[in-house]
Amino acid sequence: MSRRGLDGSTPHTGSFIVLIVNFLAFSLALVIVDFSRIVFSWHWIAFMAAGVSSPALSLFFLYRSISRFGVASTNALVNSHVLFGPILAIFILGERPHPGIWFGIALLLAGVWFLMGGGELRKELRNIWIPLMSALAFAMAHNLRKIGFGGMDSLLFAGFLQGVSAVLIGPFILKLATGGQAYVFNRKSVLFFLVAGLAMSIAFFALLFALRGGRVSLIGPIMATGPLFAILQTKFFLGGREKLTPRIICGACIIVIGVVVVSSLE
Repeated sequence: MSRRGLDGSTPHTGSFIVLIVNFLAFSLALVIVDFSRIVFSWHWIAFMAAGVSSPALSLFFLYRSISRFGVASTNALVNSHVLFGPILAIFILGERPHPGIWFGIALLLAGVWFLMGGGELRKELRNIWIPLMSALAFAMAHNLRKIGFGGMDSLLFAGFLQGVSAVLIGPFILKLATGGQAYVFNRKSVLFFLVAGLAMSIAFFALLFALRGGRVSLIGPIMATGPLFAILQTKFFLGGREKLTPRIICGACIIVIGVVVVSSLE
């Protein structure tokens, strides 16, 4: 949906719309929150910081990468968060992943390398920092959310807190990062971005549910199945807009094998 929206708009416009939709979705969900069980805590700050890291920063770099590399390749590169997440979790959360998990992560990264064309990736090193920054922001946000759940367990209120910070800080980040470029709104692109925003809201709720009871070093790698779903959906939604080669498909399969290894060891 994001890729379709970018046909007539810009990455920072898509990011802005998705942030708004995410905020509104969790705001509306507050009507079913039992506030009698919620007590003010400094852990709220962790969720708000997570909102700045992801979706605000991560989405900006994600959409910039999609416009340059395409959906399939971007999803693969952003999945390098499977390496950043466990490393950050060791230092921030004190997690101690199973030693074998690093073999699974190595498979994941090998899949990314293969998907991007191996040695051909060197040609894109100048711009490779764009999706990697998105990956780092994703990974940091996972750890911040896990810290937040140390003092609060309401999924919807946690989503609202990160949505507030993202919608307040996000537009300023987008403006600064794009040199003040104007937003480009048109009916067709906005509709695609709205659907992308709804999908993102559902994804964030599922992610919060997983992080509340699981470990960052396990959940992050499982999320790396994204390229497989992206490939399946790309053929259906994008038609001939993006070419799916055997290399891309094989790379995605290697990534999924890495996820299976990580999950079985953890």
